[in-house]
Amino acid sequence: MNATTLLDLRPLSIGELLDRTFRLFRKHFLTFVLIAVIMQLPVAILQVASTLLVNNFAFDPTAQNPFLNTDLLAPTILVSLAIGFASFIITQVGTAALTQAVSDSYLGRTVSFDNAFSRMGNTWFTLILASIVAGLFIFGLTIPVILGSFIPCLGFLVAIVGFFFIGAIASILISLLPPVVVLERASVIDAVKRAWALSKLRFWWVLGYLLVLTLLTVIIIIGPAAVIGLVLGVVLSDMSVLVQNIVQQSVTLVLSAIFLPIRIAAITLMYFDLRIRFEGFDLMVLASAKQSVPDDISDLKTKTVL
Repeated sequence: MNATTLLDLRPLSIGELLDRTFRLFRKHFLTFVLIAVIMQLPVAILQVASTLLVNNFAFDPTAQNPFLNTDLLAPTILVSLAIGFASFIITQVGTAALTQAVSDSYLGRTVSFDNAFSRMGNTWFTLILASIVAGLFIFGLTIPVILGSFIPCLGFLVAIVGFFFIGAIASILISLLPPVVVLERASVIDAVKRAWALSKLRFWWVLGYLLVLTLLTVIIIIGPAAVIGLVLGVVLSDMSVLVQNIVQQSVTLVLSAIFLPIRIAAITLMYFDLRIRFEGFDLMVLASAKQSVPDDISDLKTKTVL
């Protein structure tokens, strides 16, 4: 990496962040999408399996008693939960790989499918644990809000405001955990603390940025998937549940494989922007790298407030 490229590490507006996000996506389209497909394909298969398991063994919505096989209901629920947890693990592995690939591209390193998975190391496991810890923390925040909702007259207002902030905190924490874990090699507890510390630097700006990404999610994935689902419901109405689910999951897989790298790239660049603005990350890279960037940016995580 040359000095000119290094000097391009600077604070960016939301528009500039999104512009760079799409530039990185176009530059490494095949690599990013391949990682996303490798992540999404098993998840899609597991989701179809879970749906079929429930429909065929324990549930019939057209029957007078929908739970026809009550003896199989509990095992079916347990298997479905296991499938959901397996999907969660696969998703975290893919997220870690994509985060590493985006970081390598942004900092001028070689980007490839193999490098993304090899360089992330075992951070995927830390990311899983950190996500669980963050989930428990967020669940803990709901307890006082639920109790506060029973306050006469003010309970409704407490619930609305409380759950709004809990949702905002959850969205920000879960979004910042991957770059903190993967790029800083932070431990489980330290990663949660570090993600929260970063989020407080520009809380409302970060929340607004994530809302923009959510809007893009609706436009690129949820909206088209809903429309296609309605069309398929009419066209494939005479076909089996298996065929309908396979077609629906295939459509969702394609849309997710396209958008997921965009979202992860946008969040990773947001992480770098926070560090550049408030910790002088760009100056630390220039001072320590000269003509090249260190292999692990955890070496540069000393906080330097500009």
